Amino acid sequence: MILLDNDVRRDLFRGLRLNVLEAFDGDTPMPELQDRLERFETLTAECELIAKLATDSTKREFYLKLSEQYRQLAVDMRQAIATRAAA
Repeated sequence: MILLDNDVRRDLFRGLRLNVLEAFDGDTPMPELQDRLERFETLTAECELIAKLATDSTKREFYLKLSEQYRQLAVDMRQAIATRAAA
């Protein structure tokens, strides 16, 4: 399954598409989905902290964009979990 809202114009790395739902089929255990969600949330927070502490504007921008990507992955994962729970 491909995420409908995965817009390549907002991809941080051209050609690299991170599709959360492609990685999980109907047999993926719920704890694994929760673990993945927690990991995306942690990575988001870490990237935001690095961006905040960065003195180089290029690095700051890079980590802000990276945090946005992880935040979107967390949103997508929450949707996947909700869909799975409703089924």
